[in-house]
Amino acid sequence: MFKLLTLSLSMLMVASTVCHAKVRVVFAYEDKAQVPYYLEDSTTVPEKPGAAVELVKSLETLLPELSIELRRYPWKRCLSLLQSGELDGIFNASFNHEREVFGVYPFKEGKPDAARRITSISYALYSRGGNPLDWNGQSFGQVEGVNVGAPLGFSIVKDLRKQGLHVQEFVSSELSLRMLTALRVDAVALQEVTGDYLIQSKPDEFSNIYKVAPLLSTKAYYLMLSKQFMAEHPELGEQIWDAIGTLRENTLPRLLESYM
Repeated sequence: MFKLLTLSLSMLMVASTVCHAKVRVVFAYEDKAQVPYYLEDSTTVPEKPGAAVELVKSLETLLPELSIELRRYPWKRCLSLLQSGELDGIFNASFNHEREVFGVYPFKEGKPDAARRITSISYALYSRGGNPLDWNGQSFGQVEGVNVGAPLGFSIVKDLRKQGLHVQEFVSSELSLRMLTALRVDAVALQEVTGDYLIQSKPDEFSNIYKVAPLLSTKAYYLMLSKQFMAEHPELGEQIWDAIGTLRENTLPRLLESYM
């Protein structure tokens, strides 16, 4: 009788452990600052990491079965590690058909589901004054002999090249601005939140740089999941994206305010 009771208790404990087993996921984001979404140029996650990082980490509150580990890499490496399955997800990733080869976005009715994005971010053109590319909001009036800088691996690079522009890629937004001040390029295309922050935070270095109006584009940014993760956890993947949409509406405004 005692042995039977012991066996029964053991089986209950095992069943309980299985039911409450955590799903460990590894998410990564860029190792360069993108205030207010993520802070510090670093390979480590700081104590005050940024609004997007806090939002992703807070998935654990809505989906308690998740155990999230956060890492930071150069953006091109984030993409590479997602493709190999060494990462379960990356953020912030704008939609790009080429990236669908190795990762998955939230979709609805055959299109990326913007309702389940993390946020929207605009790209702007920066120059040393004036509008060297004659950008009118729809097209460029000047492309011949014009060099444009942009961060390595960012989606805006492909957009600009489609318009016939010569684009040089640099390892960071800050280096892109430095190449502009050094006359290595005629303009740079940066995410507006990052470009504005760098210019405002380093006025001595970038005081001669101006933002060109109108903006280049505005894009939705997502938590992109690996194909390997979605193959193993398809329902959980959809739940993660649903939770992202909820957190963006209910939590992100407060987080952004705390970092601005």
